[in-house]
Amino acid sequence: MNNIFDIKIILFLIPAVILALFIVVSLRLKKKNNFLTKENLRLLNESKSFKKLEKVKADFITTVAHQLRTPLTRVKWSFQSVISGDAGKISKEQKDNLQTGYEANETMVKLINDLLNIDKLEDSYFGYNFENVSLEKIISETVQNFLFMAKKKKVELEFYVPKESVPEVMLDQNKIGMVISNLIDNAINYTPEGGKIDVTMEKLGDCVMVKVKDTGIGIPKDDIDKIFTRFFRAKNAVRVKTEGSGLGVYIAKNIIEAHGGKMGVESEEGKGTTFYFTIPFQKE
Repeated sequence: MNNIFDIKIILFLIPAVILALFIVVSLRLKKKNNFLTKENLRLLNESKSFKKLEKVKADFITTVAHQLRTPLTRVKWSFQSVISGDAGKISKEQKDNLQTGYEANETMVKLINDLLNIDKLEDSYFGYNFENVSLEKIISETVQNFLFMAKKKKVELEFYVPKESVPEVMLDQNKIGMVISNLIDNAINYTPEGGKIDVTMEKLGDCVMVKVKDTGIGIPKDDIDKIFTRFFRAKNAVRVKTEGSGLGVYIAKNIIEAHGGKMGVESEEGKGTTFYFTIPFQKE
């Protein structure tokens, strides 16, 4: 009799215990949910503040860049006029000093152009003019433009024309020229005297692949994942060349992605770097 009574009590208590546990868990979940809601609101407000701050910073940089570009362009013309002898005869020492000033001014102009390009990229104003063109011709002409710079640095620069014919590609030749110029310019700057830079292109399935391979200083392993980040420069690159915006490959990657392609990098510090990108052929 007592056993039956005990079972009835247990059967009566089980639902009550379950209900109590349910209430406790529900209250804890509600408390947790309230906390998460408040935390989400806080993070949302912080995100809005951060975006607002980023917009203010970007607007400031753009304004300053626009204000600086005109006077720096005038300085460039003045340097060119004097160096070329249009303003009168100058000595070799004077010419060398002026050339140093001219190159420093060019660095500033390039930085400002990078800042303005990044502003256009992020505001979607970076207009593209796509047309079927020969990528081989763009690469060949760009390499030719850098031969003097490479020779001056005593670095070998060569474009290996593909053995297999590569079809024309739908692209913006000015923007792709900008990408190739940036990669070659970096390769020359960060490759020591006696080094070599190879530029290649090949048909790879339904796309074309371009590589710029150098025997330069390479990229530290810890920096490779950050190399396409805006304003980032590898530690050893800063030591070799103090000036630089850290925007070149960021802009280049954005341009390639706007063409439906991909950009990547392979590197080993002290041995060299290979930047590569692909652009798909237009589908029939």
